[in-house]
Amino acid sequence: MWTYASMAAGQLKLAISAYHAEYGEFPLVDPANDISFDSGHALMDILLGSDTQKEPGGRNPRGIAFYTDKAAKPMDEGRFRRGITLDENGGGELWDPWGNHYRVRLDTNGDGKVENPEAPGTQLPESILIWSAGPDGDFETWADNVKSWMPRDTER
Repeated sequence: MWTYASMAAGQLKLAISAYHAEYGEFPLVDPANDISFDSGHALMDILLGSDTQKEPGGRNPRGIAFYTDKAAKPMDEGRFRRGITLDENGGGELWDPWGNHYRVRLDTNGDGKVENPEAPGTQLPESILIWSAGPDGDFETWADNVKSWMPRDTER
């Protein structure tokens, strides 16, 4: 499960980078702030190239599928695990192996740094951070979280 979570986080980071290269902006951009959100419909509909995002005013008018993955497996209470749930318009949500969305934080102000969610008040020299809550499902307990950046004690 850890391997899948790490791979999916890496693929999501690459998909956001590819979107940025194609369109010259991040999906869900707020130019004044480093923005955080999850891998629910708002982000994934854009990265999956859903029909609604190809329409006038959509965020992916070329309909490019920047992210692909296998179908997620149902769990309970409307949650899924390990993959994408797709809707009839080609949009969807990305789920980690433990039934949660991934979290994403972007450097939308272009300073080449993002606030470290693991250590608020500190910065990481990254433009995209992706993390999963891990097996305990708690984004605040970092010991089991899967993340796309180096552990804090090895940062330079």
